Amino acid sequence: MGETVGIEKTLKNGEILFREGDVGDEMYLIKSGKMKIVKKVGEETKVLAVLTEGDFFGEMALIDGSPRSATALSDGETQLITFDKTAFRKKIGEEPLIEYIVTELTKRLRRTDEQIKFLMIKSDEKRLIAFLITKAQEDGIKQEDGSYLLNFAFSYEAVSPIVGMGVEKLKRLVDNLEKSNLISIYNDKLIVRNVTNLEEYLRYISLKEKYGEQ
Repeated sequence: MGETVGIEKTLKNGEILFREGDVGDEMYLIKSGKMKIVKKVGEETKVLAVLTEGDFFGEMALIDGSPRSATALSDGETQLITFDKTAFRKKIGEEPLIEYIVTELTKRLRRTDEQIKFLMIKSDEKRLIAFLITKAQEDGIKQEDGSYLLNFAFSYEAVSPIVGMGVEKLKRLVDNLEKSNLISIYNDKLIVRNVTNLEEYLRYISLKEKYGEQ
């Protein structure tokens, strides 16, 4: 595996290696020191993991080309070994079964990462709305009237574990959003009628939570 190893990289204490949303073309192995993996959830920054010598990270962006799902920064002086994207993919591609397994594992990890992000929101209603906004913005199909068709087959049973609530509670909240004309459901298709309006409603219920109903 020698040809996949890039040059060593040394980070100072607190130095940011990459930020959430960046495009990645390398993965990293920690030779010495520690790295913190952090993610912004609402107004808070959460530490998802502290990695140490022998740990590797950054592999998901490298394998599937997706943006970085979190921010990585050093905790003290840290030495890394970089793995180049082209050489790494070439090595995996030499073994079709390994390529398939790695790709499937990456998909599962991304789904888990997405689920964790929503579950960290305390309010059931806010968690659901954040899920709908994210789905509309990330892979929704924009319609002529400005609404977004969510690009998956909607069912209460499938969405319930993602947003961390029971099916009956989910049905009540979805029904309220439909009555407020914020979303529409046709068979297994869910449409976010106006993302801006949904974002404004999320801000409204956040303020109501903060200050209480008068």
